[in-house]
Amino acid sequence: MSTQFAIDHKNRLIHISEAERGLICNCYCMVCNERMVAKKGQEREHHFAHESNKAACIINHETLLHQFAKRVIQDAGGLVVPPDSNRKITGSLQISQNNPTWLMLDRVEEEKQLDDIRPDLIGYTLDAQVLIEVAYSSFVDDEKMAKLEARDLLALEIDLRAFDPEYFDVETTKEAILNGVDLKKWLYFPEPAVVETKPAFTEEIVTIKGMWVSLRMLPFGDLAVKVIAYNPEVNAIVKAIAKRYYGRWRQDYKNWIVPNRWLQHAINDLRAEADQA
Repeated sequence: MSTQFAIDHKNRLIHISEAERGLICNCYCMVCNERMVAKKGQEREHHFAHESNKAACIINHETLLHQFAKRVIQDAGGLVVPPDSNRKITGSLQISQNNPTWLMLDRVEEEKQLDDIRPDLIGYTLDAQVLIEVAYSSFVDDEKMAKLEARDLLALEIDLRAFDPEYFDVETTKEAILNGVDLKKWLYFPEPAVVETKPAFTEEIVTIKGMWVSLRMLPFGDLAVKVIAYNPEVNAIVKAIAKRYYGRWRQDYKNWIVPNRWLQHAINDLRAEADQA
């Protein structure tokens, strides 16, 4: 299975189906860092091979899924999460009690140690963090659950048992990680703490040509506009509206910031572009 994945020049894990043929793929082995060749011929199954033609390095499929999930969540800027049926997620996360919710994440870290807990991924949003367990052959057991509860850590588990090496499909796996709900469950909801009231982060999702666009009012009054998943046509529409109202591009968050003075104008224009229900 390790021959199906490599690291590209941007240090991102990519599948052979996403690579250009030959050395032009500009990829490296994730184990030994040797340059890789993307072999995409007519007779054999497409795969990566070491430039030296040595035997393939071996890496656990579950580890590959962790890195793949990190990449797609980071690229998309978040993922859909199940409803907060226990009504314990409060504050800036704003998780619906009845419907799936898009959880926007500013960044994702892999296998960062938290005392004696080592989650697969940690997603960060505003002033909160969400532990994300990517399960394939091993799932969170009672011992780890007790540690989560003892530390009041919000945790989500994604069950990817169906995505084995023999039938791995990039787009299907991406869809399950980003937009699927049936394979996800909240492991632990920390009890809401009594904290000082902070300015609310109000978010609205509009759908333009089938793509989700987040409109988030920031505490200092400006509007953050972000296309959830890359789409050239929708990106162009959002860019035109943002620039119309003196918006500036934030590369670090991959969103547009529209000044408070023009906030309602931009929202009205984006709503006008939205798909009709």
